[in-house]
Amino acid sequence: MDIDESLTKQMESARQRLHDLYELYGGFGHACVLEQSMILDELINQYNRMYQTKKLHSDPQSFLCKTITLPT
Repeated sequence: MDIDESLTKQMESARQRLHDLYELYGGFGHACVLEQSMILDELINQYNRMYQTKKLHSDPQSFLCKTITLPT
C-alpha cells in the first residue's frame, strides 16, 4: 500500500467517524464532533500538500509566474 492509498483510507475512515459522531451527538456543536472534524481537515491538508508536491516535481513550470508583456 503506497502513501496515497494509505492517506486516502485514513481520510475515508475519518470522514465516516465524523459522520457517525455527528449522528450520535446531533450536530457539529459537540466537542467530539468538532475534534474529529479537525482531524479530517488535517488529513485533507496533508493530502493537498502531497498532491502539490507531486505536481511541482512533475511540472516545475506550473508554479512559476508567467511572463507578461506589458504595453509600453
